[in-house]
Amino acid sequence: MALIGGFARIGNNEITVLVNDAEKSSDIDPQEAQQTLEIAEAALRKAEGKRQTIEANLALRRARTRVEAINAIS
Repeated sequence: MALIGGFARIGNNEITVLVNDAEKSSDIDPQEAQQTLEIAEAALRKAEGKRQTIEANLALRRARTRVEAINAIS
């Protein structure tokens, strides 16, 4: 499972996880995920200025998370 953004709270023998987005590993197309990762890496290299760098880093983290989710079930 790829969980994007959010946080977890642990207390009273209970875990609560709130995320911005979740995707089942089996629903992720491996070729598309790898291509998106490569595009995100290139975008980060080309980023100019603080805003573009932040946006590129976020896209890269999401892409890596999706690829890692696929590799976890392989």
